[in-house]
Amino acid sequence: MIRRSFVFSVVSVSLMPSLARAADSVTGRFAAQRKEAKLSFVSAHPRAGDSGKEAIVIVASEKDHSASKTAAKDATFGQFGSAVIISLYKPDGMVFEVLLVHADFPQSPVTVVGTIKGVDVKLTGDRVEGRFASNGAKTMFEGKPYETVFDVDLQLSTQIRAA
Repeated sequence: MIRRSFVFSVVSVSLMPSLARAADSVTGRFAAQRKEAKLSFVSAHPRAGDSGKEAIVIVASEKDHSASKTAAKDATFGQFGSAVIISLYKPDGMVFEVLLVHADFPQSPVTVVGTIKGVDVKLTGDRVEGRFASNGAKTMFEGKPYETVFDVDLQLSTQIRAA
């Protein structure tokens, strides 16, 4: 009995480091045309950046995209419902492109450059975390038939997966 307890203790302690790893999470707000989208899934993957710089792409979506080998591309075409797709440079975490996908946009996806900023973005080892925000509702193409209104304020943490 003592031997079994000892073996079980050793096995459970050796499994603890993998269980202690932070879980992928996304919280906050994404509204398009003043309609909320509930983003529940997040992942990050390496991608080619401009001028040969290393970059990653973060995909936050309504539907589970973990089985997709091309999550960013598939999310762009609405396969996972509404989505926010954020591209940023390594190692500084500077945002260089954001794609917003929402069924209520007149045209989707909407490419946003310079409007959504990263705050306290950390790229450590194989993880990325930080806050990405538009600092209130923003309007693009005002007065046009394809006028777009969006508000993004996401806090996320995820592992960077291999390509």
